[in-house]
Amino acid sequence: MLYQLGIILIFVVAALIFAKRINNKKNNSLIYEDEMDKDELKKIDEELH
Repeated sequence: MLYQLGIILIFVVAALIFAKRINNKKNNSLIYEDEMDKDELKKIDEELH
C-alpha cells in the first residue's frame, strides 16, 4: 500500500512540473508597454484607431 502512495505522489509531482513548464512557455511571449519605444507605441495606436 505504501508503494502505491509513492507512485501516486510521483505522478502528481510530474504533472505539476509538466504544467509549470507549459505555463512558462506561454507567459514568456508577453511584451510590456514599458519595454517598447515610442515608434512601436505609435504604430500600435494607429492600428487600433
